[in-house]
Amino acid sequence: MKTLRNIVGRLSAAASLPAGPSRRGGQAIIFVMMVLVILVFVALWQFDLHKTLFVKYRSRNGGDAAALAAARWQAISLNLVGELNIMQAVYISQGLAGDTNAFVEAKQVADLEARVPFTGPMVGFLAAEEAAKNNGMFNNAQFTQDVSDHAGEIRREYLTRYPDPPYHNDPEPPTAWDDYADMCDEIASLGVAAAPDNARYYTDFADWNHMLLNPSFYDAIASQDWCWFFFNAYDLLKSYQSFRDWPALPIYVEPRPADSEFFGLDLRRFSQLSLMSAIPRDNGRPITVKDLLIKLKELADPQYIDTNVVNVAANWLFYRDEVWSSWTDYIGKDFPFRGAVKPEYDYAGADSAVRLVNNVERHTPGIQGADVTWSAAAKPFGTLEGAIKPCQYGLVLPAFTDVRMIPIDASSAPAAGSRPGWGIHIHDHLPNYVQNGLGGLDPNCWYCAQLRTWEDPTFRATGIQWLLQHSDECVIRGPGPGGGGGGTHRGH
Repeated sequence: MKTLRNIVGRLSAAASLPAGPSRRGGQAIIFVMMVLVILVFVALWQFDLHKTLFVKYRSRNGGDAAALAAARWQAISLNLVGELNIMQAVYISQGLAGDTNAFVEAKQVADLEARVPFTGPMVGFLAAEEAAKNNGMFNNAQFTQDVSDHAGEIRREYLTRYPDPPYHNDPEPPTAWDDYADMCDEIASLGVAAAPDNARYYTDFADWNHMLLNPSFYDAIASQDWCWFFFNAYDLLKSYQSFRDWPALPIYVEPRPADSEFFGLDLRRFSQLSLMSAIPRDNGRPITVKDLLIKLKELADPQYIDTNVVNVAANWLFYRDEVWSSWTDYIGKDFPFRGAVKPEYDYAGADSAVRLVNNVERHTPGIQGADVTWSAAAKPFGTLEGAIKPCQYGLVLPAFTDVRMIPIDASSAPAAGSRPGWGIHIHDHLPNYVQNGLGGLDPNCWYCAQLRTWEDPTFRATGIQWLLQHSDECVIRGPGPGGGGGGTHRGH
């Protein structure tokens, strides 16, 4: 019994002693494990950070290279169209001088000229993809599908919608639209890494005064942008009752296509030089047909240009006046340029803009992957002799000598280009909707889905209630650098 008490006493004494090496060793292991876990998280975070920066850097290189490649082919195409315009004038002049065979050659030149504004930019599309991929970019499934879908729309719709094709194959088929769809299919088959961010489909009809034809109306519904309604459609938000309140849809004026929808040149066709409208000079004096003839003779030298060439029916390609206007007027006087734009380079039209989206997977636990988006734009530049704008005479003439990167907000793509499905919606869905209401909407159309939301009285009531309480938060943010919410959101 005494021995048992002695043993218990010794165990109690041992338990009351300070922790020995084994106890301290166990606590140290726990501490080391916690430090290791923290270090692992830090290492993974650092790895994710550097990977994101690397993808951003690579996207920047790929996007810039793609935009420059496309713009370079725009310049090549415009110069080639200009040379063919001059060549056509020479052949027509020779025909007027008695060489009847020259008229046949002039027609062949005109047919080639009509093809260049399609094939040139589409080659630029291919060059842009190659440039992006050479800089480490990968195909984007959605971009590729969009181009493939558009090729299908061209085959189904364009021959009926645009019966006057830009050129005729001999013999037909294939038609010009078949050729164009084949080029889109070829690009889609190779995969699209850099999407054209300023594609302008022929079906991109918009009427900013009719809400159903205003793309911003649908965007505001999708994002519940009540401030947009406050500034643009507050009365409509309060008074709307049903689809019968909509005014009649206007008559769509179909365009007469003259160039590609991707990286287009912004051109139009004229059958006679004498039909050209007077174009104002920078000093206010209009350009006349006589001025154009003088310039043609200067560029064709030593070839002969007959004065009567202006009255001969042919196929001439002109700049679209409404697009090839003052660049600085187009982008706004408050845009933060470092210096003034030289007058001879102050023209809009024919720029290239691309967009890349790359997903970055994150290895840090609890942090999801993210998309890295890069937009870039470039533009061909040049002048006619005497520091004259290329578009000064209306007729396309060879003048472009360089390409340069431009801010994306100074390009024709601040709204991210054409909108997939928009043309089908305004041509096929809207007429049924204004006639039959919700029953006329397509179940697979994004724009139709927004109209279903709009028709819900709860949606409109929510917007009215929000504006009654928060309309003072709606502020129109102006352009320009500095505070107050100004500046440009994609000004790189």
